[in-house]
Amino acid sequence: MRLVVDTTVLVGELLRAKGRQRLGDDRLELFMPEQMWEETTVELPRRVSAFVRRRQLDSRVAERLTTLWVEAIEANVIILDRAVYAALEDEAAARSVRDPNDWPVVSCAIALSAGIWTEDNDFLGTGIPTWTTVSLQRWLDRQPPT
Repeated sequence: MRLVVDTTVLVGELLRAKGRQRLGDDRLELFMPEQMWEETTVELPRRVSAFVRRRQLDSRVAERLTTLWVEAIEANVIILDRAVYAALEDEAAARSVRDPNDWPVVSCAIALSAGIWTEDNDFLGTGIPTWTTVSLQRWLDRQPPT
């Protein structure tokens, strides 16, 4: 299944072992717009630091986790150059009524004929199929492994 991954979902999946396993599932082709990748590189260290603080881990663990999780993203998610989706900005922005800043995700989904993996209701009504983590896992559970 071809999906464009929302930043929040991606970061959340990295925090859970089951989520990291899902990201590496061969039945999924995962994409992210370059603009959202830039957002992720800001959000990920912040979330990792909070994760380390909550679990009272050594602060050096945060740097190592960030490195490992960036490597996991690079191994499992294709970052799309803005040139791939920029031509569809007007159409995507017109569809992104709830949050105009979501246009890159919508634009990529249109360009790739893909769904969107999100927990965010802002993508409802864009004309793009949306998948929550629960609905995606149920789909994966019904598909034979590759």
